[in-house]
Amino acid sequence: MKIKKAISPLIATILLIVVAVALIAIVVAWGKSFTTDSLSDATGVVDTSCMGAAIQLSNCMINDSNNLVFYVKNTGTVDISAGDDLILNIRNTSDGNSTLNLPLSETATTEWAGLTPGQTALITVDDANFPGAATGRYDVEVISNYCASDAVAQIKNCQ
Repeated sequence: MKIKKAISPLIATILLIVVAVALIAIVVAWGKSFTTDSLSDATGVVDTSCMGAAIQLSNCMINDSNNLVFYVKNTGTVDISAGDDLILNIRNTSDGNSTLNLPLSETATTEWAGLTPGQTALITVDDANFPGAATGRYDVEVISNYCASDAVAQIKNCQ
């Protein structure tokens, strides 16, 4: 009767280690390409044109002609173009219910031409566009149509 020999335990251990290292190398290579591809796909999701967009409101008041007047300043580092029609939200805090929520081009008598960084524009809202009575206190909020999360400003209790 013939005796069959198996591979030695030392050779079996070496083969097992080689196979394990090869599998680990394959998984690491796949994981690296997967994360690199996923990150490159995600960069298209972030709108970098809005980075650095910021506005500030100041000197809000009702003038002698009963118009709401305030200044919008571009405090960011990028232009706010004329095509970015700012959204104007005005809430009459005197009656608590009346609100206005329209693009600046439809509510203000000011010609909107955009703002470069550091530039300020005077905005005049005719009293005919006021929510509620033309007297009272108003909360004013201006939001960029394109960069709504970055370029937003508000001022409270204009009177």
